[in-house]
Amino acid sequence: MAPKPRLPQCVAAAKEAGLSIMTNFFSPKVARGRPSKKTSKAGRPRAEKAAAPPAAAAAPADAAPKEKKAKATRQNWSKGEGLKRMSDALSTWEDELKKPEGNRMSAHGLAEKTGIPYATLQQHITSNDKKRIKIGDGVGRKPLLGSTSQEVIVDVLIRKDRANEGVGIAGAVDILEEMHPELKRGQIERSFRRTVRPAHPRLTNPVAVQATTTKRTAITVAQQWRWHKVLLFVFASAIGLHPHCIFFF
Repeated sequence: MAPKPRLPQCVAAAKEAGLSIMTNFFSPKVARGRPSKKTSKAGRPRAEKAAAPPAAAAAPADAAPKEKKAKATRQNWSKGEGLKRMSDALSTWEDELKKPEGNRMSAHGLAEKTGIPYATLQQHITSNDKKRIKIGDGVGRKPLLGSTSQEVIVDVLIRKDRANEGVGIAGAVDILEEMHPELKRGQIERSFRRTVRPAHPRLTNPVAVQATTTKRTAITVAQQWRWHKVLLFVFASAIGLHPHCIFFF
């Protein structure tokens, strides 16, 4: 029996043998969807953009980068370092008022010496009692809870939390309600949420304490009795007695 003829290994050999590609017997696959849009060649030719100059040629190599301007912050003259500077300035102004009028320092000179804006200093030293700002008072509407009440409630809440007797917002409002009976409960709660908590980062988020929470280092009578009971049972088992017999000694 004659051996079977070997199939050609390349396209050229297949063409010489009179063979054709098998894919010619199948119709081409039609692509789904809308056909792609052909761009129109009508109209003016597209103008080429000029090449941008290199960065090195645009600016000199030795040019120093621009320094970013520091963001201006508002100075608070009612607490902290601003309060101390304002107190020293008012003390100096009181000493100047005791001197003869010809030897006094002007308000502009005092403002330049202390570094306090003249408009701000003028509001604290004006002779008009209605327009004068008292030392320690900020501008704008006064908060319902003063700085002293805020410090007290923050210290109380922190100490309660350390003693594992923490309270939530309702408990804090109860304490403030006793301190300020003239305020309504809704006013105290809003003031605590909007004024006290944002102004004191030492105060963590107050949450309601779980009823089963117990301090790990706390030693109570019940805990000590359970511990001694375990030791008694171990001792009774070691000497060969029944665990309940040890309580009769």
